[in-house]
Amino acid sequence: MAVKGGIKYTKSGRIKLPRLTDPALKQIGDVMVYAQKDRWSKAINASGNPAKKLGVRYAIIKQAFLHKRAKRDMVITGLTKANFTLRKAGQNTIRAENTSRAARAHAKRANSYEQMIGFAGSDQISIFKEAQFQYGDYLQSAWVVLRK
Repeated sequence: MAVKGGIKYTKSGRIKLPRLTDPALKQIGDVMVYAQKDRWSKAINASGNPAKKLGVRYAIIKQAFLHKRAKRDMVITGLTKANFTLRKAGQNTIRAENTSRAARAHAKRANSYEQMIGFAGSDQISIFKEAQFQYGDYLQSAWVVLRK
């Protein structure tokens, strides 16, 4: 049977609902975490804009502590950035956050000054590319034939 546009099909069927495996979700989650940490190191906020400057007092303290120019990059003691990891990648859920209670409180407080945790446009692009790659493997077996 021919369809307008030159596409032919011989068997009717349907596409199974997408269910990625846990390792595939973990790959997407790892890309998500890497993209956020990379953006933080460049001092870019969750909107994709340069993060606002630190307060004068805090900038002086941070510069004295780290011995380099102070910028809003989620690092002073390393607690927030080092502890931010992929928490769950399974059952069609991906969640990344700080693992310890103290780090979560510190991240929440830091995020109240400037929203750094979240998805910027650059993060979304890298995550969508990885998801497209993972779904590409799935789509090869997604067609279910209803009748022959």
